[in-house]
Amino acid sequence: MKKFIQISALLSLLVLFNVAASVGQSNFGTDVNIPFAFNVGDQSYEAGDYILKFERFSAGSATLTIQDVKNEKSQTVLMNAGGDMSRGEIKLVFDTLEGQRYLTKVKTPSRTFAIIMNKPDKKKSGQDASGSSAF
Repeated sequence: MKKFIQISALLSLLVLFNVAASVGQSNFGTDVNIPFAFNVGDQSYEAGDYILKFERFSAGSATLTIQDVKNEKSQTVLMNAGGDMSRGEIKLVFDTLEGQRYLTKVKTPSRTFAIIMNKPDKKKSGQDASGSSAF
């Protein structure tokens, strides 16, 4: 009977750790086709195919790696958690400033992450053309 209790306890712990590991997984990678030129911080990208890798950390931060499939160059940016969440899918949010699109947020089913990078200051340019779109 003692051995049965030990085995049962061990199996229960194994199941508990597997559930915790699967709930804690918040990494994904996907191929995307972005049909327009865009910027991430000071890096410019042409329209085309990219590999996006998202890795979420427990402290409310994450990283996003953007890899160009043509030349295999990549950029990794830090993101802070905050804001609302997406309805069941992951969305990229682009803001338009001075006629150029900037990737500014990634919306996930659990929360929104904002990219930690400076965009050009629209007050310096004298233009006030800005907007936001999700892709």
